Parts: sequence; C-alpha cells; structure tokens
Amino acid sequence: MIEIHSDPLREVRIAKRWAVAGIALSVAALLPVYGIFLGLSLVDLLFVLLPAAMTAAVGIELASRWEYRMRRRYAYPHQLGYELASIHEFPAACQRAAGLIANWLNADAVVLAWLTEDEDSLAASGAFGFANGWIEDESRIPVGTTSLGESIRSGQIFRRLGADDPWFGDGYAKDNVIYVPLVSRDRSQGVLAMAAARRNPIVRDERLLAALGMVAGLALDNCRLYEGQRAHALHLQELNRMKTDFLSTVSHELRTPLTSIMMAADMLREDEEEIDPESPRSRLVGSIMKGAARLGSLVADLVNISRDDEFQPRLELDSAPLTDLVNGAASIIQPLVAAKRQTLDVRLDDPAVTVLIDRLRFEQVMINLLSNAQRYTPQGGCISVSHETVGAEEILSVTDSGPGVPPEDREMIFEPFYRGDRSGLGLGLAIAKSIVELHGGRIWVEASPTGGSTFAVALPRQIVSKRSVAATQATV
Repeated sequence: MIEIHSDPLREVRIAKRWAVAGIALSVAALLPVYGIFLGLSLVDLLFVLLPAAMTAAVGIELASRWEYRMRRRYAYPHQLGYELASIHEFPAACQRAAGLIANWLNADAVVLAWLTEDEDSLAASGAFGFANGWIEDESRIPVGTTSLGESIRSGQIFRRLGADDPWFGDGYAKDNVIYVPLVSRDRSQGVLAMAAARRNPIVRDERLLAALGMVAGLALDNCRLYEGQRAHALHLQELNRMKTDFLSTVSHELRTPLTSIMMAADMLREDEEEIDPESPRSRLVGSIMKGAARLGSLVADLVNISRDDEFQPRLELDSAPLTDLVNGAASIIQPLVAAKRQTLDVRLDDPAVTVLIDRLRFEQVMINLLSNAQRYTPQGGCISVSHETVGAEEILSVTDSGPGVPPEDREMIFEPFYRGDRSGLGLGLAIAKSIVELHGGRIWVEASPTGGSTFAVALPRQIVSKRSVAATQATV
C-alpha cells in the first residue's frame, strides 16, 4: 500500500532542512581548515565564507519555494483523491475535503457546495471554519448570484471581497473569497469557496486551485453516485424481503381453503361414482380434484420459494405420450374455455410420440400456457395447440387470437414478477421457463401469422428410459 503522509510536502521540507544543515556544517568545518592552512584570521575567514554561505542559503530558499509550488500542484490533488476514495458517504466526504483544503491552503474558511437537482441553487454540503450546525441552518444560495453563477457557468475561478459574499459575510470581510468550480463529467457540479488572507501566496496559484476543483468534483460525484447506488441496492433488498414475506403469507393463507375444496370435491366424487362414474358431473368433479391437486403442488412450491430463493425442484422423469400431457392440461382449462364460448383445437403430427419428462411439472407448463391463452383470447375466439418434429427437437406450440405480446416485452415476460399488463403475479411464465430449461429445452414467444401470440416449447428428442434425477439448475 502506498504511504501518504499527512503533510504531502514532507519530503521537500526535509530536503530543505538537510540542505541548510549541510551549509552550516560546511561553514563550521571550513573555518578551522582555512585558518590553519591559509593563516587567515577569523575576520578574514568570515569575510570569505559568509557571502558564499548566504548565497547558497538564498539559492536553497528560492529552489525550495519553486519546488514547493511545483510539488503542491501534484501532491495536494493526489492526496485529496486518495483521502476521498475511501469515504462512501457524501456529507462526510465533503466535510473531509473542506478540512484538508483549508489546512493545505492556509484558508480561514472553506465551503463545499453542490448543485441541487433543479440546478438553480447551491446547497452547502461541507464546511470548515464555521460553527457547528451552520450547514443545516444555512439557506441555499441561488446560482444567479453574480460571481457564483459565473463560476458555475464558465468553469472559471472567480475572486471577490469577503464582505460581499453570501456565505462568509462580515466575519471574513478583510479576506479574499475564491470560487473554484467542482468539475466532473465535463461540467460544473458545484463550487469550492474559500476565504483566505489577501497576502496568502498559495491561493494565488490557479493551477493548483483548478486541479483541486477537478479532483474534488470527480471524487465527490463518484461518492454521491455510490451513495445513490447503495440506497438503490438497499431498496431492492427491502423489495426482495417484502416479496418473500408476501409469498410466505399467500402460500400459507391458500392452504386452508384449498384443503376444504379438496375434501369437499373428494366427497362429491365418491357420491357421483356410486351413482354414475361416467356422468358429466363425475368428469367435472374429477377436473376439480385434478385442479385442486395441481394448486396444492403450486402452493407447496410457493412455500419452498419463500423459504429459499434458490429453490430447486426435483424432476421425476418418465416416458410420457405428448397426447396425454396436452389432453390432461386441456381438460383442466376446458371449463374456462367453455365459459367464454371459445374453441380449443389440438392438432398433433404424431399422437404416439413420447418424451422423457416429469409429467406433473410439464403439465404445469402446459396449464400456464393454455390459461394465458384463454385469458387473453376474446369471447368466442380460438386457441390451438400444435406439434411438430424439427431436427432433434419436439416442438409444442400454443397459439391464441388475443392482442399479442409487444416486441419489447417478449424477452421480459419470462422474468419473475414481470407483468406486462400489470395483471397477476408475474410468476407463471417464469416458472414455465424454469421447468422447460430443467428438461433441457427452451421456450419463446412470437407473433402469430393470424394475429395473437404463439408460445412455443422445444424439448430434446432422446432415448426414453425410466429414471429419476435431481435438477442441477433452477430459477423459479
């Protein structure tokens, strides 16, 4: 780690002291030597050596002052940037910068002010040489004030008398006030104002002041942006916590009425099976039972998600005909389709084709796609399910006759909690995408040639073997 001293000009000061000490030692050593070998008296020796010593001392002083001036232009801005880089709170960074600049430039008072959001005034954010609480009590200064406004607009350093200054006023009436723009991203973001004695030589170095303004402006702007990003991150964390709490509450609240529905449907099914197992009422009760079981599985997943954001469902893979999967999902959606007088057309190229799949999970995908199609298809509209084999993939497509998905939403609708039309929770398609990807497939949406949207699911063709594997990646 680079060592940076509290005094950036420490090395120059030490070198000057060593040079002065060297001259003194040289004079002290040469006096007896010249006296012995040349036979000069003390007056003669002083006459010879003192002018040389004084000339050397003057040369060291002039050289050191020049070195001070050159080194300041580098050392002060460098250390200011180093000091502010480790501070991530904007008010603390402004306060630290004001103290350092006042100390280095021998200023009586320093104010760091930042432009407000509307950019019509400056708000003091750090100060040195004022009473505690001055920043909180001080009102904002309009940018239209002559010197302040000119300094901000032109990016130039301005000077004025302290008596006429809105910040320093009568307390520093005999001082000169200097305004240095704080520049970041090629524009003035604020101003560094300082009151210093009129004979203060350091504040006359405009190159130094301009360098301090640029470094301070950039460092403080970065600090402000970091503070904003941190607040945004905390806000996202709070939203995530609220989402988790919401999922936990909803999932637990759903369990009680769902249990009642399943028990009542089971009792109805027993009664209907005793009368006529093939009656329409028996089939409807069966659909209720199946839908309730599916809902129970979804509630269980919600509980797991609320406990662990990295929830990874387990796939129970088995060979299953596509016909059974599509018909099972269609039977659950059929009552909703009938209620809106819609038609559901299922056309499979090869009804006998089978895939290696988790029946329960993949039915959830088909139900999500069909329920979305049913929701957005108008009264009396048509929903179609089709299948085709393309290369090494089996592709199932669900097409509706609704308004379609805007192009800008086609990627985002598969993200969790994204709701393009502000309806629902925004989880259905995200869950479907996760399940499809667990099967090694892919899902996408495109515009239908006849209007509406087509959601397509592609599953890899593979040798069917009965097995059970754990999913290695999941994002539900």
